[in-house]
Amino acid sequence: MGLGDVSEDTFLLRIELFKNVILKTPVFPYLWIPHCIMMNLALRGTIGHGSAALKFAKKHPLSCFMLACLYTFPGGILSALVLAQPPLGFLTQHNLFYAFLTVWYLMFFGPYDLLYKTIMTVPKISLVFSIAQDWLRVGLVAGAVTQVAALHPTAFLYSVVIATIKSSGFMLVKFAEHACLHGLTKGFVFPHHSSKTMVVAAALLTAQKHGHLQADWDTLVFLLVAWAVVARLITSLVFQNWDPYSLMETKVCSLLYGVDQDDPPQEKTKTAGETKKTKKDN
Repeated sequence: MGLGDVSEDTFLLRIELFKNVILKTPVFPYLWIPHCIMMNLALRGTIGHGSAALKFAKKHPLSCFMLACLYTFPGGILSALVLAQPPLGFLTQHNLFYAFLTVWYLMFFGPYDLLYKTIMTVPKISLVFSIAQDWLRVGLVAGAVTQVAALHPTAFLYSVVIATIKSSGFMLVKFAEHACLHGLTKGFVFPHHSSKTMVVAAALLTAQKHGHLQADWDTLVFLLVAWAVVARLITSLVFQNWDPYSLMETKVCSLLYGVDQDDPPQEKTKTAGETKKTKKDN
């Protein structure tokens, strides 16, 4: 056995180790608590960062709690409604619900607002928690595809839609929120690629279930989680706010709908280093 063979075996062994970690890591608490923290943080951003959210929570604790439930369990609630299942089924998952309840309380009523201030002071914490969220969401896609395949084994599009709703229900909540605040006359854009990644994951996993894609299920889930994590890191640390699907979207939309001559040309996405340099020059 040569040196090259040893290196290859070591590489494959490490890949298998990463695969086992991704597939066997339990949702609670490693993925769920970061998700609860990020969604309650998003709610604070919606209500108003700083003291505005705290004042609202103290004045309207029940409204704040219900909004937090909608922000934290959007995919479960919406997918249950579409599947004609109880929308409050998340209350039966005791560990998940009690963890959410604890995080919500600490985010809005915790001593010295310590949880919120820590996350806002150390931005890299949010990045790590966002990665955990993407990991969790791919798992939700896989679970939804498996669930729909058992109920409707020949339905392809239905499986993709349900899996997307379950993993990206927050996008639909924000759309409804935008419609209530601004009506339907103003366009709504959710500026991140993660929901598109979940659509791709839903399509690929559904294709695997239907036999259109010859790939091992566990390997496919592992690769989709890896892609979601890599995309999050690249768009957070290298090309900030870059959408890896934008080029394909632009080509497809121009082919199907034509090009709007009034649209201004899109600026090239700056890397994190270029952004810092620009700020320094200013």
